[in-house]
Amino acid sequence: MLRKALLSLTAAAVGLTFSSAVLADTLFMKNGDKIAGDITQVEIENDYSLVPVNAEEISKLIFSDSYEEGRNVLIMKNGDKISGIINQVEIQTDYGLIKFSGKGIEMISFSVEPPLILGWKFSTGAPISSSPLLKQDKLYAGSWDHFLYALEAMDGRLIWKYQGGDGIYHSAPTLSNDSLYITADDGNLFALDAEDGKLKWKRWVGSNVYSSPVVSDGLVYVGCSNGKICALEANSGKFRWAYKTGGWVDAGPAVLRNLLVAGSGDYQVYALNAQTGRLRWKYLTRGNISSSPLLTEEMAYVGSWDHFLYALEAKTGQLKWKFKTGGAISSSPVLAGSTLYVGSWDHFLYALEAKTGQLKWKFKTDGYLDAAPLITGNTVYVCSSEGRVYAIERD
Repeated sequence: MLRKALLSLTAAAVGLTFSSAVLADTLFMKNGDKIAGDITQVEIENDYSLVPVNAEEISKLIFSDSYEEGRNVLIMKNGDKISGIINQVEIQTDYGLIKFSGKGIEMISFSVEPPLILGWKFSTGAPISSSPLLKQDKLYAGSWDHFLYALEAMDGRLIWKYQGGDGIYHSAPTLSNDSLYITADDGNLFALDAEDGKLKWKRWVGSNVYSSPVVSDGLVYVGCSNGKICALEANSGKFRWAYKTGGWVDAGPAVLRNLLVAGSGDYQVYALNAQTGRLRWKYLTRGNISSSPLLTEEMAYVGSWDHFLYALEAKTGQLKWKFKTGGAISSSPVLAGSTLYVGSWDHFLYALEAKTGQLKWKFKTDGYLDAAPLITGNTVYVCSSEGRVYAIERD
């Protein structure tokens, strides 16, 4: 049974909309289900090499058995999707049945190629302005109507909903193990059971919390409009530490190993010890910072309202390069290969060389770009303020 679905990045719309491709390159299946369609390419990547499989004349794919841990990744390009977990793959062609073990497969990925076709939509009681979370066969999304919704990813059916104390305006949900974390505008951080939506704990962390939670090494981190970056124990909600900046912290921090990087309304980028909250370094820009940084082992990339995208050395905060756009940057940068993608209020999406900041290309939309781009295959998807979703070739 064929089903097609991809989440479109919907901002300020009273509902969720799915269209015909796969979100974030991830295919979900139910064991025993079958795909039939025009499969154009199959690649099997293991710990040693990439094994290409000729996909011409493929008429059927069968996924079965159970999941086992491992590192192998199966990557396929097609516009179709169904849901579940995989252990064995059989590819039926005109020449016979090709079988190979799926043991260790962690992900199946389809390239998303336009045009996109509506799969389903779900109406909430108010606009949605935060990014949803897709995990296996469930979709989680918050709304201005004060509810967090859990939906079936395949058909949009409601599984459960939880009413917070106030609207969920900007916070995207975060999933860790079996817990779902979300903040609301009333200043509370909620931890819910991901399966049934029951409350595990909630803590007031500060008024007007717009930051999405980030979970790492047993701690959940959140920025607050009172200027604090807070760390709480993920299991209990107990406060571990708080660091006070000089302005509001509206975007979630980036955390990698023991380093936390966040921007503030005081124009500064802060790097903290993720376990203790102790300051490691800070860097002053010339504008407000309202988007989450991108953190790698070597670099921290962050956009500012001063029109610049900054590349800072992760260990020291030293400026490596900066790139000037024509407007404020409130979009988080995204890295794919050696290329950084970031949107600006000047209506342009920029592709930059990550090491040097050199411009590769730019694409003009009809509105300002506030949301982070979504990259899948050779396509960059971006939403602009005039209500359109653009699909742009990377190369």
